[in-house]
Parts: sequence; structure tokens; C-alpha cells
Amino acid sequence: MHRIRSYRAYLQQYGLRRCLFRFRHNLRRRLGLLKRQFPVWDWSDRPLGHWLGASVPQQPEAYRAFREQSASRFFFPLGRPPRPDPEWTAGAAREAQDLLAGRMRYFSRLAGEVGYPEPSWFVNPFTGHHTSAQRHWAEQGVYDPATGDIKFYWEPSRFCWAYALVRAYAPERDNRYAEAFWRILESWMGANPPNMGPNWNSGQEVAIRTLACVFALQAFWHSPATTDQRIAKAVTMLAASAERIAGKIDFARAQMGNHATSEAAGIYTVGVLFPELAGAGQWRELGRWVLEDEIRRFNWEDGSYTQHSMNYQRLMLHAYLWCLRLGELNGEQFSDLLVERLNSSWEFLYQLQDAATGRTPNYGPNDGALMLPLSGCDYLDYRPIINSMHYLLQRRRLYGNGPWQEDLLWLFGGEALEAPVESFERPSRDFTVGGYYTLRGRQSWGMTRCHSYRSRPNQSDALHLDLWWQGVNVLRDSGTFSYFDPLGHWNQYFRSTSAHNTVVLGRESQMVQGPHLRWHSVLRARTIRHLCRGTLELWQGEHYGYRRLRCRATHRRTVCRLDDAYWLVVDDVLGRGTPRTELFWHLPDLPYTREGDAVCLETDAGPASLFVWASAAGEDPLVGKGLEDPTRLGWQSLYYGERTPTPAVCLACEAPLPVRFATLLGLGRRPGITESDLSSAMAWSDEAGGGRVELSAPDLKNDRVVRSIRLGADMEWKPADGAAALTVC
Repeated sequence: MHRIRSYRAYLQQYGLRRCLFRFRHNLRRRLGLLKRQFPVWDWSDRPLGHWLGASVPQQPEAYRAFREQSASRFFFPLGRPPRPDPEWTAGAAREAQDLLAGRMRYFSRLAGEVGYPEPSWFVNPFTGHHTSAQRHWAEQGVYDPATGDIKFYWEPSRFCWAYALVRAYAPERDNRYAEAFWRILESWMGANPPNMGPNWNSGQEVAIRTLACVFALQAFWHSPATTDQRIAKAVTMLAASAERIAGKIDFARAQMGNHATSEAAGIYTVGVLFPELAGAGQWRELGRWVLEDEIRRFNWEDGSYTQHSMNYQRLMLHAYLWCLRLGELNGEQFSDLLVERLNSSWEFLYQLQDAATGRTPNYGPNDGALMLPLSGCDYLDYRPIINSMHYLLQRRRLYGNGPWQEDLLWLFGGEALEAPVESFERPSRDFTVGGYYTLRGRQSWGMTRCHSYRSRPNQSDALHLDLWWQGVNVLRDSGTFSYFDPLGHWNQYFRSTSAHNTVVLGRESQMVQGPHLRWHSVLRARTIRHLCRGTLELWQGEHYGYRRLRCRATHRRTVCRLDDAYWLVVDDVLGRGTPRTELFWHLPDLPYTREGDAVCLETDAGPASLFVWASAAGEDPLVGKGLEDPTRLGWQSLYYGERTPTPAVCLACEAPLPVRFATLLGLGRRPGITESDLSSAMAWSDEAGGGRVELSAPDLKNDRVVRSIRLGADMEWKPADGAAALTVC
């Protein structure tokens, strides 16, 4: 029965066609057919002349002269990158200096000792694990306990360090950085013959490396370090990369996400910028077709994205930003549908962005990918991509002067920095296709997720609530940390429901985890209402992930914003039996104190007080930070590969269902609790004299989970004739 449910879940997530494709692909791998399709060869076997079309000069010196006369248009003229403000590139200069000292940046955060000018391409510098460089990529799996997380081997080979070298080179044309690029490129080619080793395994990795190599080649073209022979090597590598991507892009398309868009960007770029290559026309057309088809399938009408991830949506937008700008410069337009979906996509991220910090919730899988690191902004800051996408489509900026403008300089030139600035409001929004909902006050805002999955989930986090107040992420997502952790299995924790701000039943996640990134079950959910009247706003929804358990439970959540001072969350678990029921809240890594029923945080914006209650007697709230045994609690991962202790709250009880939890968050104010018995009433007064807030007695048996909420004497919410309504007296 469990196996049948798993197969049904796979079909629901991937569809029959993709499931059959994956079966066929795995069979071809086992039979050695992929290895035969992509044979290993040495770089000397296919020099530059092998790839060029007829009548194109094949000797490196003549080829260079040919390129200088006939090169397609790039973001900046060949060999003449812009000169950004040295203050903007100070961080890139430090990263470049580290690179010359043998330290390479991983996932925009961690510094690993890899060596220079011959980096260790097959060693994880943080664990000492090795991976084989002597096997065909089709014979190597990506989940090998002996080597650990393969992303630590892929990351240096993405070549994102090349952007730091270019940005450090640009202000003063320091040729040390150009020489460093060429030395590392030559080292990589020597260690990675085509189709040999893990760095040819993923077409997406090949594509990201391709874009970085193109960017550096364009920038360093006139440097003394850029010899004719080195140009020939780089173009050979780009042609081999395009061949590898195009030959297996159907597998990327079966992933349903950014793999295909990244790979399409890679072959489209080589096709547009190197038309002298024999396969350029085919690569260009295939890349363009995939870009058009992918956005139609997986960029939804409301701007949300099929991969349920803020970072993956940014990665996808970077691929389209690059390609649309390249097409614009070379006289190629994309469809109106594509432009419309991209407009919706950047606006979606803008609406889920915190205005004070530029960040979005750390929601969904976050693998550290930043395909175009063209500014000194922190990895978590989304202003560069949102600003650039808006400028591409509207020729206006969204933000005033700041380091996020450097992207505009690189992609559009200095005139973009003088474009007018326009701003858009961020009201409360319902993104119903993707199941994202925002509640917006003047100084605080929240995002919750309520979605019935029609594509592969990534984390078990239905009804998760992210809450922000004056730039502080008061209630937060725990993050990702790693996709494969065979020693500590931390990947399983960060995917689980207990790593999110929601309710756990029977110590089970809302969905059943499968191996690696798979799920053996997917859930359905329903939004009940979203109402806003003045300073009072209410959202309510429920999910059915726990109906697979014997208790047949439904989790219903009500989120109520009372101006900016108070947020009230009521969680009702409806069902039967007496399962263990737990409510989790994950807090920022700030000083905190435990005062009775409250956890009080000290933030730069002022104090924040969190109160939690349960309708049934249970355990005292557990406040943990960095707990591992027997239960993991109080961890966050803002950057891939890094986990840090941070406070979290867990309130648990074992009582017959239905059970109610109530959470009250006071922001900048400490509520005076007058009643907290959820079986009768819950009420508190505002210490600043703002009146009395009251939550009436629950009526779970009659399914009236929130009967009424009163704010002072002039505002009240209550259901009328079974339908929710807000009444402002």
C-alpha cells in the first residue's frame, strides 16, 4: 500500500511522461549508452579548428583578428569593461586577493583553501573528502556517501569567482587578475577533459561555468595576459560545453525548473556570441525555444514559480535577464508571453521583499546559487536582480543610489544609473496560483504559504509564517544547509516540518520524505479567507497533510494582524485520537530572555515578545538554541553549507483532538495578559493604553475556530451567518 501511494505521489509530482523519461534515462545510464553518446576525449583531439565553420580562420592569431572585426554585441565593448566605483568593488578586490592566495569563496560565504594556481578541483576543503576525477560523468552518482555533498565539488567549477576577478580588474585594469583567470582556467581544463569527472555531470553546472567564462573572456580580451592561444583554448571549451548541454538538455527539462533555463541560457549565449562556430545556429535556436517553452510551463500567471523557492526564482530570473539583454543587443526579440511572465515574476519577488533590508523570506531550497554576482550586495539581498529586471523591461530603476546599481552598469552601461526611480506600494497580496499570501502593515508584514502541490515539493512547510518588523525577520524559515549530508543527516531536518513555523503531529512531517529530494506523499491545502479592514487584517487556511495518519487531522491556521503592534496566530488541529501535537516558532539569533509564558527578544527596532498557549494541559514551552540530542531545535542556515544556533520555541501537548494553540506576538509593546484560558477566553491589554484585545471562547466542535476578535471598543471581527466579516464600529 505504501509503495502504491509513493508511485501515485511521483505521478502527481512529475506526470506520467516525465516518469517514463526518467526510467528510460536511468536504463540508458546503466547500459552504458550515455557513456557511448558522450565519449571522453582530450582537448588536443578537437582544437579550435574542429569547431569552426567554413571560411573562418583557424590559426589563433588570425582567429583573434577575425573576432575583433565580427564579434556580436555584448553588454560592454570587447575588452572594454566599465569602470565601477572602487567602493562598489572593494569586496571583489578582497575576494580576488584571497583567490591569488589559494582561498576560494563557496556559496558567497565560506572560504575554502584550494590552492593557486593549481586549485584542488576534486577535494572538499571543509571535510577533506575526495571525489574521483577518472570516471565518466555518467558512471558517477551525485549521492555518494564516500564523497558527501557533490555541490562542494561543483561550486569552484561554476567559475563564479571569475566575476570577482573581472570586477577587481575593471577600475584600474590590474592585469594580475586577468592572469589569475587564465591560469585557473588552464588548470581546470587540464584536470577536466570533456565528459570525464563530476564537473561534466550536470548540464546546469556546465552552463553556469559557460556564462562566467564568456563574461571574463569579454572583459580580459585586451589584457596582456590574454594571448591568442588562450583565446583559442577558451573558445574550444565553450564549444565543447555547448555540445554537452545541447546533447542532454532533455534531462534538464524533466527536472521542471531552473536546470533547463540555465542550460538554455548557456547554449543560447554561445550561439549568439560565437556565430562562427559550426553548431552556433542550432544552439541558438534550441536555447531560445527552451527559454520560451519553460516560462510558459513553469512561471505561473501570478508571478510565482514552480520550484517553490525564492533563490531558485532569482536564479531563473538571472538566466532570462542575461538572455533578454543579449537578444536585445543583437536584434532578437522574445515573445509577449515571456515578457509578461517575467514582469509578473520580478513583481512577485518585490512584493515578498522586505523594504528595509532588500531580503525576501529564506523560503524553499536555498543552494547558494548566485549566477550573476555583479555587485557588492550580500547574497541575501534581492535588490540587484529585482532592480535589473525592472530596468530591462521598463527602463526605470526601482531603488535609489546604492551598491545594487552595479549590476545595471555591467549589463546596461552608465546611462542606466541616471534612469528615473519609480516605486510601487507593497499592499497585502494573494498569489493564489502559487499559494503565497502577504499581510502588510506599515512597519510589519508577514508571508504564509497555503498550496496544493501540482509539482514536486521541496520542503514540508504548509502554513509556515514568516514575519518581519522594521527589517528584523522575527519569525523565520530555518533554511536548507545541505542537499546531502550522509554523516549528520541535517538535510532531513531542514526539509522537515519541525524546521518551519507551523504545527507537527505525532513527530511526523506533513509529507513523507523519500530519498534525497523526493517525496512519497504530497499534500493539499485550502485558503478559507483573507480580509482586511483598516488596521485589522485576517487570513485563514488549512491543509490536509495529516489526514494520512490515524488521527485524520486537519491543521487550520488563522493569522490576525492588529495594526503593527500585535500579531495573533490561532492554530486549530481538528481530528480524532490523542496524537502528540507540537507548535514550532523559529526566531532570529538575537539576545532573548524567558519571562513566564513569554520569550522576549531584544532587536534593533525594540523589544519583541512572544506568548504561546495551548487549549489542553501539556509541557511547558521549550526554548532551545542549538539543541541536537534527542531532538534538534534552534538551528538556521542562511547560506548553503553553514548552520548556526538560533533560538526556537516548541510548545507540545498530548490531548484528545481538537487542540488549539494561540500565539501572541507584541512588537515594540509588551501586552498585559489578563486571560489566557483558551477553553473560555483570551484577552490582553495594551500597555500603551491602546485598549483591550479579546479572543472569544473557541467552538471547535462546531467548526467555528475563531468566533470573534475585538480590538478596543471600536473594531471587531466576527463571523456573520457562517461567513467571515470585519466590522469597524
